[in-house]
Amino acid sequence: MFEQREVEAKIRELYPDIDKFGIFLTVKKERLLGADNYDVVLEKDARTATFKLGIDDVKQCMAGNRCSLINAELERFVRRFIDESYTIAEAG
Repeated sequence: MFEQREVEAKIRELYPDIDKFGIFLTVKKERLLGADNYDVVLEKDARTATFKLGIDDVKQCMAGNRCSLINAELERFVRRFIDESYTIAEAG
């Protein structure tokens, strides 16, 4: 449905803290026939967090809306590995 690079670019646009904190972001579409999920990987140094985005979350993201799952995962990653006091605005 959406190209991996487009989804990755949109996530970076909606969440500039990914680049601000030097987090490496990878988005890959699942290869299973009929699968609509995307695997998202956040990496910083030797630390990694992986989660899945369903097609509904990806559609919201591509429409320019923040996704509560990305908010939660990004906040968890930054708080755990980079800045304990970090918070992110709620998705709307």
